[in-house]
Amino acid sequence: MKADNNPLAAKSISKKFSFEEFSNSFKSLDPQNMGNWPLPVKITAFIFIGVFVFVLAYLLLIAPVREDIAAAEAQERSLLNDYRDKDSKLRNLLQYQKQVEEMESTFGQLLQQLPKETEIPGLVEDINYTGVGSGLQFDKINVEKEVTKDFFIELPMTIKGRGDYHSFGAFVSALAALPRIVTIDDFDISPINDKSKSEIPVLGLTVNAKTYRYNDKVDSKNKPKSPQDAAKKTGSAS
Repeated sequence: MKADNNPLAAKSISKKFSFEEFSNSFKSLDPQNMGNWPLPVKITAFIFIGVFVFVLAYLLLIAPVREDIAAAEAQERSLLNDYRDKDSKLRNLLQYQKQVEEMESTFGQLLQQLPKETEIPGLVEDINYTGVGSGLQFDKINVEKEVTKDFFIELPMTIKGRGDYHSFGAFVSALAALPRIVTIDDFDISPINDKSKSEIPVLGLTVNAKTYRYNDKVDSKNKPKSPQDAAKKTGSAS
């Protein structure tokens, strides 16, 4: 049997990596002579130094910047949501203002239709003329006791008259056409014995109508006090 005298094979066997030798090489290191450290030790030291430098750079330089970017993105989202919310409220506010203006205009028109206290006798005359023009004969038109509401005063009226169906229909239509607000709360129609024996039956009409006028006392209650009165009130309270 021939011996294997191949020098390459022997050299490869001698250079085979040994973890035990690698770990023992760290025990015999001379910190004062790093140039003579084994190559595997140098590579390992370079790797640890690189990892340490990368981690340190990430913690000191990159991480704070990433936190600032995340905070800026969160602030951007918050400001964008705030802008959208305010933009939506602004659009709704413009719609609300338009609706308020329309309501104020309508309310002003309704207030103009409410009679003043001095116009009530003239309104009763208008109702009387309306009934007579419609073919009714009035027995009485009584203005009842006022009923005070929050912003207006209700004026009930009892109207009694006689005529036919066509006259009643014309009278109700004429009431609706008056420039002042007059509502019919209740009515009663009943036949009347007519001694003239006319072909058209005569009916009696009892109408409970209402008209309204603005409550001037509301303005006086809501009217702001003068600075002198406010100062007096403050002084008395102190």
